[in-house]
Amino acid sequence: MLQAFRSQSGLLPAVVLLIVLYLLSPASANVIHTAFSTYYGKAAANATEREALLSHLDELLAVATLKPGEKLRMVNDYMDARSRQLGLTVVPSLTTATIDEWADRVIELVPKLDNSQSFPLVRRLVVASLLKLWLKEGQRLPEASSEKLKEVMVKLYEKHRLGAAQKAIMEYLHISKSGGTSWCHVAELNGCVTERYDKSYVCQIKKFDDKVRWLNMTYHMMQVPVYRVPKYVLNRFSRYGNYRKSHTTAACNARHRYMHAHGYNYYSNEYTVHGGHEDVKDAHICSDFFNAIVMRDPLKRLVSHMKFVMWTMSGDRGYNDTELFNMMYKDRTSSFWQELGPAIVDNYFTRSLLGEKAYHTPLGGVTQEMLSMAQQMLAQFDLIMVLEQEMDVRNLILYYGVGWRHTLEEVHDKDSRERETVFNTSSYIPADLHRLLQGQALDQHLHRFARTVAHLDPVVFMVAREAGLTPLPKGMAASEAVQCGMLRGNDNAELLEKLGVRAAGKKKKSKSKMKASSMRRNLIGEEGRAWLPGDERG
Repeated sequence: MLQAFRSQSGLLPAVVLLIVLYLLSPASANVIHTAFSTYYGKAAANATEREALLSHLDELLAVATLKPGEKLRMVNDYMDARSRQLGLTVVPSLTTATIDEWADRVIELVPKLDNSQSFPLVRRLVVASLLKLWLKEGQRLPEASSEKLKEVMVKLYEKHRLGAAQKAIMEYLHISKSGGTSWCHVAELNGCVTERYDKSYVCQIKKFDDKVRWLNMTYHMMQVPVYRVPKYVLNRFSRYGNYRKSHTTAACNARHRYMHAHGYNYYSNEYTVHGGHEDVKDAHICSDFFNAIVMRDPLKRLVSHMKFVMWTMSGDRGYNDTELFNMMYKDRTSSFWQELGPAIVDNYFTRSLLGEKAYHTPLGGVTQEMLSMAQQMLAQFDLIMVLEQEMDVRNLILYYGVGWRHTLEEVHDKDSRERETVFNTSSYIPADLHRLLQGQALDQHLHRFARTVAHLDPVVFMVAREAGLTPLPKGMAASEAVQCGMLRGNDNAELLEKLGVRAAGKKKKSKSKMKASSMRRNLIGEEGRAWLPGDERG
């Protein structure tokens, strides 16, 4: 029969060849290859983009080798001894060990990491090292190792999911004009609880003093007759140069206690990360919160920011006086904006990621060294999204990253197109805008780096999805859309129990309002203690 088929059709050799090629293909049943191809295949196919991608991966992997104080003094993932071992020893060993030996070490160590953390930096280091190998080996990984590598990704996702459930509260670092108001109202749709929701509010906690500090009030008052300007207008956005009123009230431990005491599980911070008011190296994010951030093309963000300031100042919430508004904003140059809003027109992302001293540094004071520290800070966020990512990627990040079913596509808060139909601010943008845009080189580099890093987690999430894992355990699906996904705040006992954690222990920790850092100190030892901020080392 086989001979008859061969002689009659002449198709058998071609069929056999196709089968052989399929079996040899790295894509056959290899979800990691599929994920890498989906998120990085286009860049891999272009020589220039491939070189940039490898450069970003090298920058990220270099973060793993830094000791306390070389850049930032506090790196949350490295407070755990096994996580330090993964980041400092195991991840780099992929260049010398066999891929199976390397995977075995990762699989052994990840489940032993502190259950109260999600270890985003180490997760991304693991994926980045594999991605780099995939690129170096002609966009393929050994097929014989595919199941073991899938197990690596599954272990990473399980640790992320458990850590998110333990943290139970999100702090969203709202980089102004990067989708933060929409994010706030998506949090509301997903059942998160905070101090206040309304159309124009951005979900801040008033006590934390995370208000924007965009404009220089002194310079503002020099531009117009002050007696004609309502005081609230002079105060609007005009806190550049003013640090937080109380660093004690704004400290991580105080925030954590306040959120639990009020039953909140979400808030936004539209200022900067914590610490760093004396030394940029002391800037940090709060390890007991689930930290999220959204990045955006910095050039688009800058223009949007300028337009928003003018639009707000033009109406009844601003001057409400056309003559006065024109006196302030008409026929201005880039120099005017540099004096009025130094932070917003000078690498705003980098400033926001490095604490108060960096945020308020004078115009031109953001350095290459600060960019490197901002990259190190960004890589520690539990969830990173870039507005320019494809919609399905953003939705995967939201659902598998935090368990949110409602997405950014469902809200359009403060839509700029709608605002511009009411008052077109384009004619007020300075003719020499290019001078400002040229000054965003550090933020542009950070944004390109963020686009690379923000696609590493979707690799883990795609593998987890293919493996049948879900953000919430089976049996909780009916309630997941209305309880802030994985972030249940004080009400996380059921979720933790289903994830295999004794609820009683967690409940006791929350109700006692004990400092999380004091408990960690007993676990991490002297070496790990070096990674804590000064006031938590004990």
